[in-house]
Amino acid sequence: MAPELALSAHLFAYEPLRFEHLKEAADAGFRKIELWAMTPHFDVSNEARLKTLKDWLAELSLEAPSFHAPFYADLSEAREGRWLSLAATDSDAREAAIDKTIQALRAFRPFGARIAVIHPSAPGSAGDPDSYEALEASIERLLPVAEESNAVIALENIPSALGRAEPLAGFVGRIDHPRLRICIDTGHALITEGQNTRSAVEQLTPLCVATHLHDNDGRSDAHLIPGEGAFEWPPFFTTLDARGYSGTLALELRRKEEPYAETLAAAARAMRTLTSQIKPSPA
Repeated sequence: MAPELALSAHLFAYEPLRFEHLKEAADAGFRKIELWAMTPHFDVSNEARLKTLKDWLAELSLEAPSFHAPFYADLSEAREGRWLSLAATDSDAREAAIDKTIQALRAFRPFGARIAVIHPSAPGSAGDPDSYEALEASIERLLPVAEESNAVIALENIPSALGRAEPLAGFVGRIDHPRLRICIDTGHALITEGQNTRSAVEQLTPLCVATHLHDNDGRSDAHLIPGEGAFEWPPFFTTLDARGYSGTLALELRRKEEPYAETLAAAARAMRTLTSQIKPSPA
């Protein structure tokens, strides 16, 4: 397996995106970036900022194959436990999430960001009132926009009732649309699935077009560098290889108490070490 590494802008999500952020990623050897469509990090409604971002990417020879669609309207709201949810049973709340997602899909179309990573519901207990019926209604609205943008919607497994591997894979399989697929988040899988993480990944992999790679202790969503937690990496890479996964391996990290450059360099070293140990699956 020859993994194609990417970096999620999640690393910089707590502050407005700057050229220096992207330069540090490029200097660390990353050539692909997953964009983050949430404020204060980045406002997709700001046409001037969109043009500037496109110029920055071109100057640094960076590609943006994917973006994370909004699951909060602003970081300040997320910190208060207020989330955007495409599976909200309240129609006004659901409409707000749909509008934000469509806005991001259209804004990033000129960037070639063909994978839109989307949370299926609000996280944790906040997602308990959500429903797959409401999510399906939202997806029906979003699929024509995805077709218009030549994009694929990748529903991400998250720590919530609707984000568990088995029902999520069942939902995507039932809809059975070529523009609806799955993003496997390793850290979320470990928290949500526990001892069944390996089998959960195997359930999701046939529908997988994107990944979020990070580690934790199985309890806290710490977004650690792979290898710093309890996730079992060799079986994960072997499963992806066996299924012929051809997307990116996007590191979705949280900065430690150190410069970004140190986190990025450590992450790149860890991934080289981990992937060098992977043996191709039997033909």
